[in-house]
Amino acid sequence: MLRIKTIHMKNFGAFKGDQSFDLPDEEGVSIFYGENMRGKTTLLNAFRFALIGKIIGRGRRQVSFHDMINWEARSEGERSFEVRIDLMHAGAEYRLTRTCKPKKGTPDPAVHDDYVTEYFLERGGHILSPQQAELELERILPEQISRFFLFDGELLQEYEDLMHSESDIGRKISSAIERILGLPTLTKSRDSLKAALDRAEANVALAAQGDQKTREYGNQLQSLVDERDILTKDLFRQESELDELRGRKAAIEDDMRRRERMGALFDKRDRLNEEIDALKQHVDERIEEVKIAMNSAWSAVIRTRLKAAVDEHRKRENELQSLVNRAQILRELADGDEQSCPTCLQTVTEEAQEIIRAQLPTGDEKASSEAQRELASVRRRLDALDEQLAKANPEALRQIWRSLETRKLEIYAKQGEIEEIERQLSSDAEDELRGLRREYDSVFRQITALETGVAETGEKLEENANYRDKIQKSLDKLAGGETDLAIKRRDYTSRVHALFAASVDTYREQLRHRVEADASRFFQQLTTEPEYAGLRINDSYGLTIVHRDGSDIPVRSAGAEHVVALSLVAALQNNAQLRGPIVVDSPFGRLDGGHRANIVETLPDMADQVIVLVYEEELPPARAREALKGRLRAEWTLERQSARHTELVKQ
Repeated sequence: MLRIKTIHMKNFGAFKGDQSFDLPDEEGVSIFYGENMRGKTTLLNAFRFALIGKIIGRGRRQVSFHDMINWEARSEGERSFEVRIDLMHAGAEYRLTRTCKPKKGTPDPAVHDDYVTEYFLERGGHILSPQQAELELERILPEQISRFFLFDGELLQEYEDLMHSESDIGRKISSAIERILGLPTLTKSRDSLKAALDRAEANVALAAQGDQKTREYGNQLQSLVDERDILTKDLFRQESELDELRGRKAAIEDDMRRRERMGALFDKRDRLNEEIDALKQHVDERIEEVKIAMNSAWSAVIRTRLKAAVDEHRKRENELQSLVNRAQILRELADGDEQSCPTCLQTVTEEAQEIIRAQLPTGDEKASSEAQRELASVRRRLDALDEQLAKANPEALRQIWRSLETRKLEIYAKQGEIEEIERQLSSDAEDELRGLRREYDSVFRQITALETGVAETGEKLEENANYRDKIQKSLDKLAGGETDLAIKRRDYTSRVHALFAASVDTYREQLRHRVEADASRFFQQLTTEPEYAGLRINDSYGLTIVHRDGSDIPVRSAGAEHVVALSLVAALQNNAQLRGPIVVDSPFGRLDGGHRANIVETLPDMADQVIVLVYEEELPPARAREALKGRLRAEWTLERQSARHTELVKQ
């Protein structure tokens, strides 16, 4: 059982500064009230970011990390945010801290890719190693099933795709459902036993080849085993390519549904290309700097002596400058060019000029000229020494190298992003719909061809298995010695594999029946239509509304779809191996008052810990308190401080 105890946010979205709240230990519902644009979805994303490191906006689009820094804090110089969450799981206490900050060498971050996220996990007060932390988080809440714990009520319509087994999003949700129900543990065991059975059959063929009586059968069996291995590898390759193509198909369909997203991708690709060009220019400049710096890198060895020479020449420069200045001022005063003393500002009389002329040394002009020539020479040498000293800085060379490597890594990362974008974009940018349709048709044809190939390979594997069975039966009659022992091991492995294979099918069927029964029970609690008897489940965990006369309701409204999806989520929570909190934003969708009241009353039965994010018109506090009574554990309000600043206030 996973339970959230505390969450702490620092400059995350609308929540400026340090803000935190403790959730009650008792089972029940906690409600956060907030008007539109006050931070309800941001609060849902705080849980999501802490637990799985992602921030999702409307339409399941990932939100830029740059945009999640509190705007007011960012204007004050903040460039990072943090979310910390305290958890209880399986009797152990955890603290998970996840931060987002600019990448090194990015003094002025402006886009998502300028940031990097880091996290560390404590268990019982001890920080776990990165490998341990990754394993623990996968055990506590795997990302693949997080949609059943953290979700936006407006996205519940996605579950309608479970009604269509060919839907790509439906396959993903179906796979996630089986994971939350614990089926992969059994299927992995079955697959491991299948691999063991294949090895056992290969050992039988090898043992038979060593016996004169069974050698011919052994050779035939070995040939079939080799063929099976080739066909199996080919099948895995085809299925892998098929999964990839289905993913591409889903991406194209998504682009076709949201043409504006394609425009955003084109803009991002163009921006990335511009950034790469700028980075390449920067790399070229750094390379030239490295070449120049390396030519004089030897001077770092004599840096100390260079510094001493600079100090000595600087001292001599000051001395000569003083001599030249003194001589020039005295000459100007003696010749009457200067009417007042530059030090005391008093007028210089003729008597004073006579005294100054008398004190001027013989050959003063010559001495002054020599001093000026020496001063110019000292300055030339000083300039040369300063230039060489600047080149003799090993830290500057290291900074140039670091800057060069950083820019190369940034180019590599941005090129990877462009490659990913290119996979999602039509090749015909001038006519995106036509290009998308062509690409869609091409992918669809490839999928059809691969599906045919998968079916044909499956038939060949079945024929291969039939031939192997015939040969093995003949071989079993002649076997003895080592071959007999290998056959016994094969038969034992075969029985265990068959047991697990049957168990997978049986368990999957039991799960569907349990989910169907619980979903029907929750649906009857939620719906306001008395003639609906419950729900019927399909192989993909899609649910159909059943009338009390036994017939299906073929067409469902958006509201009905919403209620069915909530029923499925509640049923999965009731049957999941991993139980945890539900954090839901806007759970009422387009529902009328009757359905809203039923959902509120049912919320505590959906999970031990339920966190609801709503606005007051959607769920008036008085109505919530009346419906939930003692099962309402806490209330908070998201209070506006400014357009960019929200404070959490406990009621």
